[in-house]
Amino acid sequence: MRWNCGFTMQLASMVNAFLKWSKECGFSGSSIGTPLSQDAVIQETRSVQVVDLFETYKLDVPLLQGTETIAAALVEQGLIPSAPYQPTVAFSTRTMELYRTTNLRCPHLAIQSFVKSLCDLHGVPFLHCLSKQFSIAYDVYLSICKETEQHVQVALKCDVLQWRLHHACPACTYKLEGEKKMIFEMLVTMDGNDSLKHIIQCGLASEDENRELIAGESKELSNDQEVHGDYYLSREKVNQWAKGVLEEMLPTGQDSAEGTEGEESNLCTEQWKNMIDDLTAWMWGIFDETGIFLALCRHSFVLLIVDMIQSGELAKYPLAVVKELLGAFGTRIGGGYDIGCKFGTTLVNSPLGPLTRELEYKALVGSFHGHAHN
Repeated sequence: MRWNCGFTMQLASMVNAFLKWSKECGFSGSSIGTPLSQDAVIQETRSVQVVDLFETYKLDVPLLQGTETIAAALVEQGLIPSAPYQPTVAFSTRTMELYRTTNLRCPHLAIQSFVKSLCDLHGVPFLHCLSKQFSIAYDVYLSICKETEQHVQVALKCDVLQWRLHHACPACTYKLEGEKKMIFEMLVTMDGNDSLKHIIQCGLASEDENRELIAGESKELSNDQEVHGDYYLSREKVNQWAKGVLEEMLPTGQDSAEGTEGEESNLCTEQWKNMIDDLTAWMWGIFDETGIFLALCRHSFVLLIVDMIQSGELAKYPLAVVKELLGAFGTRIGGGYDIGCKFGTTLVNSPLGPLTRELEYKALVGSFHGHAHN
């Protein structure tokens, strides 16, 4: 915690140093550090062990007059520190960037595997402490990149609310003069997936008076980190449509098959019983995160992501997504969903019903699942 606070206090100065380094040298430069100007005044030097792509070496880093912190001085020389105040090990920025881009293409590439590869390239034995130092430096690097991106967005005036969503897909969101009006202004698809489960670490289970097992207390460390950007919907927005809110508006039995006034009858409600389960089932208690609920445009650009927490694919996830899409894109959206026939009935009976009718939102079923509903 002390180290996190230490880096947070120095983040602004490290971002400024990173911007200066990017301007003077950058990833495509022939050297790692920023060249010293003729009028630069070196107050002192700090010796650190630099871990680069193909070698590890000692480097005396100059602390220039006007440099706010030691961490900023390292960043200005193309190095990411592994400690906030008295760093002895630093990693080159290009090493950090190589792991970041590679990890985006292959998320299974763990830090330890990457560090072991660096040790093999350097011809030195692997040390576990090096993985820990790399992990700390990588978190610092991601924080610097995040803040730098925010600076760029502000400079380009792209920091307004929902700017990313409004420009997620040029083909869907950009309209031409005289463009022919289509049935749907925008086509989206959404569905949940449980391949990204996260098992919660709990203590020993106990039994209640009815001899039913009760999960032990969570051993997970508290984590107040938030995802950068607006891809993920917050839990607060999703929980507005929680089960307690939906209990009174979920249509069941004959009423749901007949539909609401002004709506077509929904025969799928009676024929496909698993739809109710999909909207109300709860996941096993051993999982903290059970997957993600994803919304894409017809060109496969990601629009929104929802983290499914300790539950199956509840109705609150698509409802929260539809509310956000209606606010961003407005009229005549076609939303594909594997149980879109049932979800359409849920939607018109929910508090979103009047808005969906006004904006002509249409719940659709994809051709793959639609074949079974024919």
